[in-house]
Amino acid sequence: MSDLLMSSHDIPLYGFLRFLVVEEFKANHPLLNLKAVASSFRRDKISSAFYPDQPVCAMFCPMLVLCEKDIHQLVNFAELIETLKHAHIQFSTGKAVMPVRLVVPLPEINGRITSMPAYLSDDKALGMKVVTFFPENPKRNLPIILATINLYSSETGKLLAVMDGTYITAIRTASTSAMATNALANPETPVLGVLGAGVQARAHIQALSKVRRISQIQVYDLFANAAQELKQEMGPQVGVRIEVVGSAEEAVRGADLLVTVTTAKDPIINSDWLKPGVHINAIGSHRPDLREIDPQTLKRATVYVDSREAIMAECGDILLAIREGAITEGHIAGEIGEVLAGKKAGRTRADEVTLYKAVGIAIQDVATARLVYDKAVQQRVGTNVEI
Repeated sequence: MSDLLMSSHDIPLYGFLRFLVVEEFKANHPLLNLKAVASSFRRDKISSAFYPDQPVCAMFCPMLVLCEKDIHQLVNFAELIETLKHAHIQFSTGKAVMPVRLVVPLPEINGRITSMPAYLSDDKALGMKVVTFFPENPKRNLPIILATINLYSSETGKLLAVMDGTYITAIRTASTSAMATNALANPETPVLGVLGAGVQARAHIQALSKVRRISQIQVYDLFANAAQELKQEMGPQVGVRIEVVGSAEEAVRGADLLVTVTTAKDPIINSDWLKPGVHINAIGSHRPDLREIDPQTLKRATVYVDSREAIMAECGDILLAIREGAITEGHIAGEIGEVLAGKKAGRTRADEVTLYKAVGIAIQDVATARLVYDKAVQQRVGTNVEI
C-alpha cells in the first residue's frame, strides 16, 4: 500500500475519501493500475478513461470539455464515414432510439433552438445535441448554425463530455453525404456541382473527395464573392480545379455528382438540367416551407432519405411535392440505412438519377460524439472540469 500513500498536495479536494474508494476499487479490480488512476485525479488535462462507468469515475471523474480545435485533431473523414455507416444501419434495423427533433421557433429574435437526443445500442452512445439557427449570423461573422453536444454514460446517465457541436454538425453532415454517395452514385463521378458556398459546401468538397475521384468542381452561390473565397480556400486543399460559375444551371449541367447546401425558399434545380446517371445530395432547406429540389426532379429520381419519419415531419422538398401531387410518400424508396444494411437495392442502372435527401438526425451527432470522446480519452486531448 505504500506506493498508494499520497500527500495532501497530491489529492487537494477529496483526498482521504478518494483514497478509500481507490482501496475498495483495488479489491474488485486488482489488475488496474491504481497509481495511474490516483494521479489522473490531479491532472489539468484528462488522461484516460479508466473504467468510465465504475464507482471511482462515477464519483470523481470530471466532465471532459472538447472545443473545435480539439475535435479537428481527433477525427478524419474516412473513419467518420465508417462510423456513420454503422450508425445508420443501427437506426434502420431497430438498434437505435431517436425521436423527431424538438424545434422551438423564436420569431421575436429571428431564430430557433432545437434539441436532438438519441441512443445507439451497439455503440452504447447516449447523447443530445442542442442547436441554434440564426440566419443573420453571417453579418456577425458567426455561422448560421451553432451547436453543443452532451455525451452521457449509457450505464449511469453521468455526463461524460460537453463538446462543440458546430464543427461536428458540418463534418457529420458531409460525411453522411459521402456515405450515401458511396452507396448510390456511379463509380466514376469526375465532375462535382456544388450549389452554395458556405461551411457545408466546404465540408462536402472535403468529404466527397475521400470517396470519389473528382477532377472538376463547379460552384455557384448567389454571392459571387463567397464562391470565389471558397475557390481560393478549397482548391489547394483538395488539389482539384474549381470553377466559379454564374448560374445554378451552369453548376448543374454536366455534373456527375451534385450537392445542394443552400437555404433556398424555392427550387434551384431543374430536372431538364440533369445529366443521366447523376447522384444528388440534397442537404439544405430542411424546413417544411423551404425547398431546393423541383418536383420533376423528385419524380424522376430514386429517392432515399436519412429518416423517413423526420423527412415527413419537416422536409419541404418532399412535403411540398406531395401537396402539389407530383409524388406520394410511397415514392421514397427507403432510408439510406436500409441500403447500407442490404435491405434495399440502391442504384440499379448506370443512367438512373438517384437522390439522397437529408434533414440531419441525432444519431449522426451522437455517433460522432462517441467517436470523438473515445479518441480524446485515448489520446489525452481536452480539458476536464469538475461540476
